[in-house]
Amino acid sequence: MTNGIQDLQHQLEERLSAEQMSALRADLEGARVGGDAIHSTLTIASKRSGRRHLVMRFAERTQATVRCAYGSLKVGAWRLDEAVKVWLLSELATEVPDPNRLLFEVYAKGDTEAKVACLRALNFTSGSVEAGLELVHDAGRTYLNELMEAGWRDSPFSARHLSAEEYRKAVLKALFCQVDIEGFIGLEERADEELARSLCAYANEREAAGREVPSALWPVAARFPSPGLVARLIGRLEHPSAVERGIAARALLAARDLRAHPFIQDRLSREEDATVRGALEEALNAQ
Repeated sequence: MTNGIQDLQHQLEERLSAEQMSALRADLEGARVGGDAIHSTLTIASKRSGRRHLVMRFAERTQATVRCAYGSLKVGAWRLDEAVKVWLLSELATEVPDPNRLLFEVYAKGDTEAKVACLRALNFTSGSVEAGLELVHDAGRTYLNELMEAGWRDSPFSARHLSAEEYRKAVLKALFCQVDIEGFIGLEERADEELARSLCAYANEREAAGREVPSALWPVAARFPSPGLVARLIGRLEHPSAVERGIAARALLAARDLRAHPFIQDRLSREEDATVRGALEEALNAQ
């Protein structure tokens, strides 16, 4: 096995019994027939494994990853039945000449859970990038949050292969569909002036309507700050939430505007939260 599939199998072996794993290997053998056998196998295999978390300890889920073909893949939020489907599909895909074309065929005929598994399995294959992107683009054309999340968030494949324009459009649609953008890999690094401008416009609309602005937006928009943004971030240093104050400090670090220096220093002199203090000090040192 290659491309990190062994790591995913190891995670499954830690949570499932030897009997369950043996049954799953038999399921895999049956799925090699192809066609409808794959879909029936996914259903059977997911029932065998149950819906418990793949990572047992709650404290470990945030950082839990497995290797994949494009780096590290976060799996802390996965259930066992979801992980089993990804493992089966990844194994099947690596055995055919064009792995991503197989995933596309399964995706096209599958239910939502099967489609999610196909999108995640892209991270374990090294087939046609074009075929893989067809899946991601199709997920992005839907309004199903499960598919958009699987296609865009925590996806090393998408982070590697989406063009700048595709990535920008994905971030904006995710925002409008209330999909958390924090899981977009490389979000701050890939931000360009057009994305930053669009994020500021989105924040303006939300605030004008009295609606909450996603916190992950601010450090991205601040990389190319629109007029007035730095002042808004300075104001957010007084937010009652330590998390929000920390995000404001991170955003001011990205903006690197010397006019914010005295305000950051003033907040630092009064800040009691250690994490926020660290963010404020980093912002000061970068000015």
